Amino acid sequence: MPPLVKDDGEQLPPIRTLSAIAYFYKHTYYSIMFTSFPLTGFTSAFIFIVSIAAWVYLASKERQANTLTHGSLGYIRNYFLYMAIFGFFMTLPYLWLRSGPAAFSNPMAWGYVIGHIFLYIACLNVALMVCTLVPKLANAARIITILWVIFIVAITIINAKTMIWGIKPIFDTSLGLTELRASPIVGAGIGLQAAVGLLPAFILFAISAVKGNGPRRIKSSLLAAGFLIVIVGGPMHDLARTAGFYATADLLTTLGILLLGVGISYQLETSLVAMPDKSQYKVAPSNTV
Repeated sequence: MPPLVKDDGEQLPPIRTLSAIAYFYKHTYYSIMFTSFPLTGFTSAFIFIVSIAAWVYLASKERQANTLTHGSLGYIRNYFLYMAIFGFFMTLPYLWLRSGPAAFSNPMAWGYVIGHIFLYIACLNVALMVCTLVPKLANAARIITILWVIFIVAITIINAKTMIWGIKPIFDTSLGLTELRASPIVGAGIGLQAAVGLLPAFILFAISAVKGNGPRRIKSSLLAAGFLIVIVGGPMHDLARTAGFYATADLLTTLGILLLGVGISYQLETSLVAMPDKSQYKVAPSNTV
């Protein structure tokens, strides 16, 4: 890097050069990352980027991956698609920060309500994926879908009333954090949905990681860890009331989505869960010759 110079061409001494770099970092980089594009905005954008990349990758490989049966690959692909849409709507409102924090609240309220509709649909696809991977749950897919749609309609009405026409999100300029200030009812509903939709997936992949070996164990471990972290970090955004909780939720969500993206892309030809070893079953003797 060439030395910095004054307008008249005189070089700045090394100490003043370092001071100028520090000044640039403090007033430019910090402003971009934590004011125009804060941590919560980065998390939402990261969700969008990783999810859309995973969706494109899975869509391009779907026809070649014949080891993932019963449509499980399609459901996990749809999960990433809807998570990408969720991330998009949660990222878009940060463009209004250029006009000041006051202009941010209303777009963020709308982005939150609309974006979470797609988040709920994403979680539904995880629940349906579990139904395809667990034969005993195959007949439960229809009733789960009906109940999930009822939940989406009810929680969205409450969400819109309490946020769009109620207490709106705010952006804390001193901390560079977004306080979503979601209704406790909405936060509890999201936590319940995570428990019903994502927790079974975590259990399924955790068991598969224990029973599997080689690439399957690695793949299942990544997916289990990703779902567990998302289960914890996601609802924290809606239950948080302090800056520390919001920051922790952002970091956990970012890590969870990253693990899910890596996990589903790792050894795509490897089945999602450990399949029973057919060699363990005895074949009944036949009377035919």
